[in-house]
Amino acid sequence: MDKKNAFTLVELLVVIAIIGVLIALLLPAVQQAREAARRMSCTNNIKQLVLALHNYESSFLVFPTGRVGCDGACDPKSGPSTSGFVLMLPQIEQGALYDQFAPYGPGSAFPGNLPSTVLSQRPDAFVCPSSIMPPSVTLSGKEWATSSYAFCSGHYGPDQGIGAKVKWDNSGLFIYRDSRKISDATDGLSNLFVIGEVVDGDKPTSSNRWAIGSRLLDSLRSTRNPVNTLPGMGEVHKPYDHDLNAAFASRHPGGANFGFGDGSVKFIPETINLTVYRNLGRRDSGKVKSY
Repeated sequence: MDKKNAFTLVELLVVIAIIGVLIALLLPAVQQAREAARRMSCTNNIKQLVLALHNYESSFLVFPTGRVGCDGACDPKSGPSTSGFVLMLPQIEQGALYDQFAPYGPGSAFPGNLPSTVLSQRPDAFVCPSSIMPPSVTLSGKEWATSSYAFCSGHYGPDQGIGAKVKWDNSGLFIYRDSRKISDATDGLSNLFVIGEVVDGDKPTSSNRWAIGSRLLDSLRSTRNPVNTLPGMGEVHKPYDHDLNAAFASRHPGGANFGFGDGSVKFIPETINLTVYRNLGRRDSGKVKSY
């Protein structure tokens, strides 16, 4: 009789087990490689945004405001809530979108008066590849594009409520109404956060619509809470039925990317000393910021 070659059931099970072990060994390495690539892409986005800030400064001799208008006791007491990200759109080759937001002066309209076809647009530079937030969120009948990034307004946060310290009197470069100059950063631009990462920009506790500038959320964050403090956690203030913490956070394990005023981008670990981290949000702390 002819002899037939075939696998036994035991041999087949052994091969399947070996393949399973190899997959288990390789999968974490593949995931780490993918995350490293996403983190590098995120770094490049922030680098592009910081360079855009400097191009803006070269043209106007000041950095863009965190928010064009003001409110409360600030004078003038009204104005549009247009964010500084709108002002710098031409510097990231988004001139056509910029034109749809004009005008920008104190008497111009609240961005919410614009149609969703404008507000829902989200330039690629505003999106971290590791982000899981939806591209837009619907509020008051309008569709607003979200963003993975926010300006650093300073080290004052929920501990100051929603008064002057978190609006037009914060310690960073990006605040309500007023434009800051390079000379205002007396600690040096290499020791100052200008842009950091944000998570859950589609949720009320961490809303991050790039077209709007608003204290404790929407394009303006602080270093009061530690990096990667999740929405609703840590020190919070509750002005509108939601616990706001103004924290920077990312989906990258162990920390988040931050753009510094000198154009560098660094990964700041969760283990950073909190006092140092808070001072990195300040333009004129006079403190040593080694970490």
